[in-house]
Amino acid sequence: MEKGKREFLTVLEDVLGNYGFSPIIAWALRFFLRNPYESLIVVNRKGEIEFMDRGSEKFFELPQGGAKGVKITELVRDSVFPKVLETGIPVIGRIFNVKGVRKISSTYPLIKDGEVIGAIGHLILRSLEEVERINKEMSRLKNQVRSLRERERDQYRAVYTFENILGVSTAIKDTVQLAKKVAMIDTDVLIIGESGTGKELFAQAIHNFRNPESPFVRVNAPAIPFELAESELFGYEKGAFTGASHTGKPGKFELAHNGTIFIDEISSLPLSIQAKLLRVLQEREVERLGSTKVKRLNFRMIAASNVDLKKAVKEGKFRQDLYYRIAKAVIYIPPLRERKEDIPVYVDHFLEAINKQFGTRFKRLSHEAFLCFMNYDWPGNVRELINVLEQAILKTWEGEEIPLSSLPSELTGSSSGDGFHSNAFKKEIKEKEKELILQALRKTQGNKRKAALLLGMPRSTLYKKLKEYSIEI
Repeated sequence: MEKGKREFLTVLEDVLGNYGFSPIIAWALRFFLRNPYESLIVVNRKGEIEFMDRGSEKFFELPQGGAKGVKITELVRDSVFPKVLETGIPVIGRIFNVKGVRKISSTYPLIKDGEVIGAIGHLILRSLEEVERINKEMSRLKNQVRSLRERERDQYRAVYTFENILGVSTAIKDTVQLAKKVAMIDTDVLIIGESGTGKELFAQAIHNFRNPESPFVRVNAPAIPFELAESELFGYEKGAFTGASHTGKPGKFELAHNGTIFIDEISSLPLSIQAKLLRVLQEREVERLGSTKVKRLNFRMIAASNVDLKKAVKEGKFRQDLYYRIAKAVIYIPPLRERKEDIPVYVDHFLEAINKQFGTRFKRLSHEAFLCFMNYDWPGNVRELINVLEQAILKTWEGEEIPLSSLPSELTGSSSGDGFHSNAFKKEIKEKEKELILQALRKTQGNKRKAALLLGMPRSTLYKKLKEYSIEI
């Protein structure tokens, strides 16, 4: 039988070759007839088996060629072969049980000159359990893809809005209003501000004001190695350089298509990259490293810098033409030392956030610690204020009030950092406290309730301080 089958396949290959079919067709038919993964059964008009693949013969415990002439119903009692032979209608995707194994099959009539001369049955899979296994695997892969897409979406999503920008000072309110106006215009933006003032916070708020669902791609310019700057920003084709991915890689600008790209500390980019960046901004198209094709892009660029870019231009460290290209809309974020009335707002907000993180219950700073906060220049701005609060809470750990002794020495002026303060320092604190109370009263036109709120202290404490410093209203 096996010898005859081999001879038949050889003859079939020759015949197909004579009719102009390529060798691959013959090999495809050979594979179809001898497919070890799926079953094939052919019956004649009487329902007698003419051909059964070797795998099915083994399943039915038949010797090689032993299925020839056997009625299909003797092997599969509820076989659909008789129905297909009688009606000439195929039965596709039927599930049936053979020897305790669920299988799924399709059966088709063989029609010649309008008459059914036989039928062919094809087991799509060896068992329904295999279908279920594949379905489970497909479900797992779908969940994995969904998770990866969600992770990618979160990676390129802006979180903060203008509601997250805190402050009661005129300076910060004016800055927010300007940023909202800029957000409504399709133009690139330059944000200037010292380290820790919240430049990315403003960038995300500008992005979310109009297009919250579009990508927001961050680029930390100082963190990009010099030799990788071009490929990171503009992407590369496969084989562009040694170690390049064999599939190529899109750059940050491509990822920001129809969204926003935020380049933090743009002055750190090499001059050679600045030249290419200028062209990308002017033409709104990008050319990958190792490619000759350009891709049209739609994006808004928000650049940020903590250095004076005009000074950098004069020193030859930043391209003048690029500066004027990105400085169409400039937003300046004032440092914390220029808007100290925002400090109580930040203290209350971040105390609550840190309490949730650490599981503590601090409600306020002591009056001495509060005055110390108000008297400090905060070179690290809001980021430094958060850090100081975290240090103080970890040092105090229990209670509702953070004492002066828990603050770091750079705030208190103590070199030892053990909580000891000289009489001169205490006198300076009292003078500063009196000055702040007078300022609050002037701003509120003598309204003690509003003054207490502005100072972040209970009204009863304010009355005590007014009496202590002989302040009359």
